[in-house]
Amino acid sequence: MRRPLKLLQPLRHGLILLWQWPAKQDLVRASLNRPQAVPIAGQYPQPITVQQPGQGELGNFRDPFVWKEGEIWYQLVGAGLENRGGTALVYTSRDMYTWEYQGPLYISNYEKYPELGVMWELPVLLPLGEKHIFLILPWGPGSSIDVFYWIGRWDASSCRFVPDHEEPRLIDLGDNHFTGPSGLVTPDGRSVLFSIAQGHRSAEDEYRSGWAHNGGLPLELSLRPDQRLGISPLRELKSLRTAKLLSLENLGLRAVNNKLQAFSGDMLEILLEFAPQTAQNLGLWLRQTPDRSEETLLHYSVETGEFTIDRTRTSLDPKALCKGVQGGAADLAGENPRLHIFLDKSMLEVYLNNLYSLTSRLYPTRPDAERLALWADGEVLIRKLKIWRLRSAY
Repeated sequence: MRRPLKLLQPLRHGLILLWQWPAKQDLVRASLNRPQAVPIAGQYPQPITVQQPGQGELGNFRDPFVWKEGEIWYQLVGAGLENRGGTALVYTSRDMYTWEYQGPLYISNYEKYPELGVMWELPVLLPLGEKHIFLILPWGPGSSIDVFYWIGRWDASSCRFVPDHEEPRLIDLGDNHFTGPSGLVTPDGRSVLFSIAQGHRSAEDEYRSGWAHNGGLPLELSLRPDQRLGISPLRELKSLRTAKLLSLENLGLRAVNNKLQAFSGDMLEILLEFAPQTAQNLGLWLRQTPDRSEETLLHYSVETGEFTIDRTRTSLDPKALCKGVQGGAADLAGENPRLHIFLDKSMLEVYLNNLYSLTSRLYPTRPDAERLALWADGEVLIRKLKIWRLRSAY
């Protein structure tokens, strides 16, 4: 059973609760309007970590990430360095009450990569075998609202991170939907990443519905033999499967689409593998109405390697913000395109060959926007297609 450490630290948007837990790393966040409702044994009378002059640009200091190695606790805090861009500041402690400043974990080249902003929010450092992944969310004028990462080596003795690559990499190819990273290491040693999936709706729509944004699916991160980042949905998500609607192998496009006419839904898990033959472009239509007035296309280009989502006809609502085409380059190293798709009402989370993530939001207006259909501009073999209906996680 987890035991509260009685630590409470105020933030811009609520509270940070730190819990002792069997896992190597754990941070539980709670945004609460009423701090007195927090079920804790006691409140520490003063802030645990206070920014001092010389510890980054004063005022930009938030989102602690805490873990333990041996007898030492480590804490990252999102910050910025004046005229130098974002960073994460490192603090160490033996008792979690008294923290010693150790300097910046890593400083990127802001002039070369202005999309990284003037400070970094929500820094996360997780092990990937002998290496680590360092993730951040940029903040500030002109910054990208995307999660970037570096793979490299963490030196606990110097409290520094040395990346294998200078250029920051995107964790997700969607249109600023994948944000707010946090993570932990499970008791069986898996590095798991969480996110905030931005809603991308108008303020009016959010007010009417009574909610905005939600959590993305937990992801297992790994380092592949080719030293690239592996991204997979948490394996426990299989527990959400209910009825298996379809399971087939090695069929042509027309035969598969004929079978798909019998199925529809807006809470589905889909495993799909294409074996392109003459086709140079292929994909899957989701949330499609019978007359195709509303539909969303997941598209992969064999020729260019681009993996995109086309939301041009996602919604008939003229005020809908889910429009256009988003995505990016996807190097599959000669492998067949394999899609692992989770569709949950407005949420769409897609994983291509366990290498690329694409998160998006869909807000069709019609209740019959639930059909599926495959598409290609030439011959293609459907090597595998499995579809399950999903139950609620609550």
